[in-house]
Amino acid sequence: MAFLLELKDRFSKFYNKYDTYFVPAMKFVIALIAFIILNLSIGGISKLGNPIFAFLAAVVCAFLPNGGTIILLSLFMLVHLYSISAEFALIALCVIAIMYLLYFRFTPKSGYIVILTALLCSIKLPFVAIVSIGLCAGWLSCIPVSFGVIFYYIIKTASQYESAISESSLTDSVEQISYLSSSLFGDKGMVTLIIAFVATIVVVYCIRRLKIDNSWVYAIGFGSLVEFIILVVGQVALNAKLNIVFVIIGILLGVVVGFVCKIVFFSLDYKRTEYVQYEDDEYYYYVKAVPKINVSATDVKVKQINAKKTKETTNLDDIRSQVKSRTAQDDLEDDDIVIFDDKNR
Repeated sequence: MAFLLELKDRFSKFYNKYDTYFVPAMKFVIALIAFIILNLSIGGISKLGNPIFAFLAAVVCAFLPNGGTIILLSLFMLVHLYSISAEFALIALCVIAIMYLLYFRFTPKSGYIVILTALLCSIKLPFVAIVSIGLCAGWLSCIPVSFGVIFYYIIKTASQYESAISESSLTDSVEQISYLSSSLFGDKGMVTLIIAFVATIVVVYCIRRLKIDNSWVYAIGFGSLVEFIILVVGQVALNAKLNIVFVIIGILLGVVVGFVCKIVFFSLDYKRTEYVQYEDDEYYYYVKAVPKINVSATDVKVKQINAKKTKETTNLDDIRSQVKSRTAQDDLEDDDIVIFDDKNR
């Protein structure tokens, strides 16, 4: 715990000093990973799949606000989808338009939650970040999380749609739209994930806001339990295509990440809780004050002193002559000699 608090303190100092360079660098890395995964997953246009184009787009995203990166990624995805099917691009455009109406209205600063959720879904571990998002971002974060899941399933459906088109089983536009709608919005796995994530975020947010000791610990425990129960019920009752092994691993990792967030962002010492009561002309105030645990990393310099045998002498003139003949380096490394002169006493 002390290590995490010291790491938090050092990171805060580093961030405050180099935030001008650190923030664009992180935006660039996240955007580059997102563009590369999008190219590998869909790749409808070969020119857009060029790594150089992804690199240049990530450079642009490094200097854009959070919403700008989402818009550029959405346009990038729509161009790929349009090269596969105009109907598919139209459906995706409608979903993106709804997302923007909700996103820019309620959570305009949570754009990277959409990207993070989609990236975690691509590696089959979206459960890792859900509890932490509920702890740190609030209940409205369920909006970008839901659209992150939808974005992942749009990309997943695009690869399946390419196989269906290659078999020439879908020729009419109405058939294509019907197939896409049933494949995307009828996917029980997507519906189960969205329900589980929304419920988990709301439960975690409500519990961690309670005025009880260790509320974040209870929020992590109950939120993870709710998430696991909903996913298991969806797997059994709805026959959702979820890998139960990845579900268990992801939820356990999510608990670990949640406790790390608790230590870093909400580390309180409940043993030193104080209750304060005071009043003014209109109200009485009853205040519960819980101090934070702050551990600052200190630079400790240890100086090792090796003392030689003390020379016994009563002649102060001899001692003065010996001290003058030594160099300053020998005085610091070898001996510490203190001279008491009683002549002036």
